[in-house]
Amino acid sequence: MADGRGEIFRRKRTNPIPSVGQRGYDPSMNEDLRTRQTIDRLLVAIESRDLRAVQAVLHPNATWQNVPHPAAKGRPAVMASLANILCWSDQVRWDVISSSVDGRVGWYERVDRFWLLGEEHAVQCNGVFTVDPATDTVCEVRDYVDLGEWRDRVTPVWQKLAERSAEDVVLQHLSAVGTRDPVAMTSDYALDSVLARPNAQHTGWSEIADYFETVPARLIDRELVFGNVKASDHHRAEVAWEITGAEGRVASGLDEFVVTEGRITQQRTSLESDDF
Repeated sequence: MADGRGEIFRRKRTNPIPSVGQRGYDPSMNEDLRTRQTIDRLLVAIESRDLRAVQAVLHPNATWQNVPHPAAKGRPAVMASLANILCWSDQVRWDVISSSVDGRVGWYERVDRFWLLGEEHAVQCNGVFTVDPATDTVCEVRDYVDLGEWRDRVTPVWQKLAERSAEDVVLQHLSAVGTRDPVAMTSDYALDSVLARPNAQHTGWSEIADYFETVPARLIDRELVFGNVKASDHHRAEVAWEITGAEGRVASGLDEFVVTEGRITQQRTSLESDDF
């Protein structure tokens, strides 16, 4: 969903695709295997909550429909429909109950599980996935799910997350920085957010995630300490920080945040010294 022997089985890595020269090569089996591998890559990417990984498995013209509701058309629209639930979730797990693949199409019966504000919210789905063999990407998803019932349960949680103050969102972000997990560090940023540093500007979720990928290595054997978060109003907050190492203070500065609907939309970093 975007927006057991009967037992649940977890996805396993499939064997490499056989070459045409191998004994027992079957073109239809080869296509089935490639289709399954592509769909599994998408499901693993969704569970990672890394929007870069999800985008990489989607065709540029991908569509995603929660039947019978209108489809999200084009990769940007699909990413927009997935972003909030993936980024706001503390954990995502899609359990596959049963699956069948025929050529370019896979049928996956699932229980999609999302942990929001510490509570699990699960929904049963039957998805039809179509793969583009030229790019090994998913080009269409049709999910059959009771979206109305799901929204009745989850919308109040989304509203609570969207109504968070800048102070609350920044505190959540600083906690994620402490984990040194780049995806967690980026999870509170909007898709079109901007992170402006003195020597570089990172625009969009993926660029900001790429920047945060570089942070853990640069903090090895160093301590990052944040001051108190100071909010000027519901949408704006700032926090001073300092990095120290064996050589003393390495860098210090101030981060200023703008938060809209529970997401960081702008961050500006000013430095009191050289960057770290």
